[in-house]
Amino acid sequence: MTGIATYKAVLYGPNPMASGMEVDLEYVEGEYQDTVVLEAVDDGNVIMRSYRRGHETEEPVPYRFYEEVDEAPAGEIEPDVPN
Repeated sequence: MTGIATYKAVLYGPNPMASGMEVDLEYVEGEYQDTVVLEAVDDGNVIMRSYRRGHETEEPVPYRFYEEVDEAPAGEIEPDVPN
């Protein structure tokens, strides 16, 4: 680490939340973060997308999409519809 508190990262994943979006991330205990979670609200639903760091160590450090969690607002129950 060079004394700078942040580093450049690029998030790759589904649109529109982060597809090649460059962000500044903070070091955690002097190391790159292993995972990054973005949170957005769409029509009252909370969408959380998780990204994992690859093996690359050159900035901007790439993170790849690996999981999405959608949470309905409290009190709203989504129907259980099989695919």
